[in-house]
Amino acid sequence: MTSPYFIYIADVYCPWCYGFGPIAKRITDENPDFPVHVIGGSLISRPMSLLDDVAAQPGLADFWREVERTTGRSLKGAIDAAETGRDVRMYSPGADEILTVLIKQAPGHELEQMLMLEDMFYGQGLDLFTDQTLAAIAGKWNLNPQAFESALDQPAALQATERALAEAARLMGDAPSYPTLMLINNGKAATVSRGYMRYQSVAMGLAEAMAKLGVSDAMQCSRQNGCTTGRH
Repeated sequence: MTSPYFIYIADVYCPWCYGFGPIAKRITDENPDFPVHVIGGSLISRPMSLLDDVAAQPGLADFWREVERTTGRSLKGAIDAAETGRDVRMYSPGADEILTVLIKQAPGHELEQMLMLEDMFYGQGLDLFTDQTLAAIAGKWNLNPQAFESALDQPAALQATERALAEAARLMGDAPSYPTLMLINNGKAATVSRGYMRYQSVAMGLAEAMAKLGVSDAMQCSRQNGCTTGRH
């Protein structure tokens, strides 16, 4: 991948990542010269059901409502699934593998593909691993559903996902935080944002990262006046 570029690390089952999605999209849209490489997370490292998650965290739906209030995004699908007792399967590496295959079969849309998977869970309350959902995912990107599902069963998809997770762990270090947005230039990385942050803070973080990495045409920002949109 040419330099400079963004790396965006998010987890399909991270509600703050879902809330941050439009901000990540705005930042990357305003900097179209920077390609975006998306890496999935490992928040739910073992397969579990939403029923199990609700049982372990009785206040989960209330927490999601707090995320709604903070981010302005509706998590109605996941909240309804939790409160009506739907048995939705959850497994971050499995969702990451879906993303890995999407990126390979329909390249050039990594951020949009991650945002779609997040919306399927949080916005629509879907189980990503049903045949029906997998067919809908394939159809969204004009892929053959059978070929798409077949690729998920291949060792290459699992190996690519494991490499991506290892890369995410290396970049985030001992204190992983989802979502994380980074800028890479000439092999060096600078953090733009960690965790959920509002647009102006992320834009300021990008300007600082560009200055740190020697990327020209940095966005003009100040703590008093905020940041101008787009690159100059």
